[in-house]
Amino acid sequence: MPWDPPFIMNVFYYLVDGLLIDTGPSSLASISIGFFNSHTINQVFLTHLHEDHAGMAFWMHENKQTPVYLHPGSIEEALREPDLAQYRLDLWGKRRAFQAVPAPPTISTGKHLFQVIDTPGHCRCHNVLYEQKQGWLFSGDLLTNLKPASVFYEEDLGEMLLSIKKLLDFDIGTVFCTHRGIFNNGRELLVRKLNYLLQLQERIRDLRAQGLNDEDINHRLFPRSNRLEGALGEDFSSYYIVHTL
Repeated sequence: MPWDPPFIMNVFYYLVDGLLIDTGPSSLASISIGFFNSHTINQVFLTHLHEDHAGMAFWMHENKQTPVYLHPGSIEEALREPDLAQYRLDLWGKRRAFQAVPAPPTISTGKHLFQVIDTPGHCRCHNVLYEQKQGWLFSGDLLTNLKPASVFYEEDLGEMLLSIKKLLDFDIGTVFCTHRGIFNNGRELLVRKLNYLLQLQERIRDLRAQGLNDEDINHRLFPRSNRLEGALGEDFSSYYIVHTL
């Protein structure tokens, strides 16, 4: 990560009965291609289109001829290579254009049946996978940060709050997070993040009722500069938390 001291963000690859969930970034191509070639992959599901999750989707489609399932709202966007900020190219590499298939309501692997659940918040078009029999949730970037102090400019924490509430209607046990790994206390993590967002939302609403604008509230609730904000400029900010809650 682009700051000192250096910070490492992990990327986890999940392959379940021939279904690859997210492809990882193109910056890890030398590692991921070896993994992809040594396993049978029949289908690819992308939780969302960000380059750290979809950077190798082009390679999978071209070299494995596998269907790549993606949120219907991102199909057109996937056909264009995005103009990414330099730090994103340095971290994750390019996300080449690729052809995707709209994700169906369910994806079957033979041994497992996964439900595709629309969970906006981290970005507008974000899906997770839920396997009812096992209680598995493949959460994409929904639970990467349980107590965010700054978020990406695309994020809407009001939408994320609603997505978490939706997921709590399901019997979730194990969470598979793309960046944090595997957690057996999945429901607890969802409740923990929901409570954080609800408490923050209540504080923001109280301060608005006192006449403070979002910029003033941001300075009140998040007075310390965040490493992400200093390194990445306006792409990450605590202001987006306040503004969207």
